[in-house]
Amino acid sequence: MTGKKEMKIMYDIGIIGGGTAGMTAAIYGQRAGKRTIIIEGGTFGGQITSSPNVENYPGIASVSGSEFSMNLLDQAMKLGAETQVTGIRDEGEVKVIVTPEKEYPCRSIVLATGVTHRHLGVPNEERLTGAGVSYCATCDGMFFRGKEVAVVGGGNTAIQDAEFL
Repeated sequence: MTGKKEMKIMYDIGIIGGGTAGMTAAIYGQRAGKRTIIIEGGTFGGQITSSPNVENYPGIASVSGSEFSMNLLDQAMKLGAETQVTGIRDEGEVKVIVTPEKEYPCRSIVLATGVTHRHLGVPNEERLTGAGVSYCATCDGMFFRGKEVAVVGGGNTAIQDAEFL
């Protein structure tokens, strides 16, 4: 050991989450000339990767969710990635993203951790997700136009989805 202290790179923007929102934040950060890093714990792309067909994104008539995600990732390729975030530490002007491998000092942090759908646990639900089972009426309702559908749930979202459909 040479006794030299490891030089840590200061990031302007640290982004936790590599889905559509996180990668979009990274692209805009990079375009603004900011040193940006994305840290994703799973697979880049988020939930949209499981969509067989995305037709509601402005400027893109039709694309698979996985292709859409790969296009975003390609656009944001200059960014780094780590396996998981174990914490965030506030050191005043600097925020530190902590992972098992390393710590990343940042001037700001964007949390784009996405959502998880609440599954019913019924037979074949996972297999039929994206092929008949949907979790977003405004996203996927068009695919079921003219067909009988069922909305499961008892909260405001279920009522709004039923009205929309």
